[in-house]
Amino acid sequence: MKKYLSNRYPDTLISEVINQITHHNRLLSVVAKEYGVSSRVVYQWVKLTTEPVEIKKDLLTEQIASLQRQIQNLNKQLQMIA
Repeated sequence: MKKYLSNRYPDTLISEVINQITHHNRLLSVVAKEYGVSSRVVYQWVKLTTEPVEIKKDLLTEQIASLQRQIQNLNKQLQMIA
């Protein structure tokens, strides 16, 4: 965890809060209340630790292209067998 996120809260707490929101799709406000942290602070943590949408979009585009190449290769192999 990036230490600059907070001197007030332990890194383990920050990691758990972010994990609950980003990987378990829980509402930020609910998680913040559950852990006794303000929603504004939690929002800042999530914002600082998640990748910008553009980066995610680029990664997904690369993954799709790679999977399409794999499909083409598998289709070629299948045609050679058949």
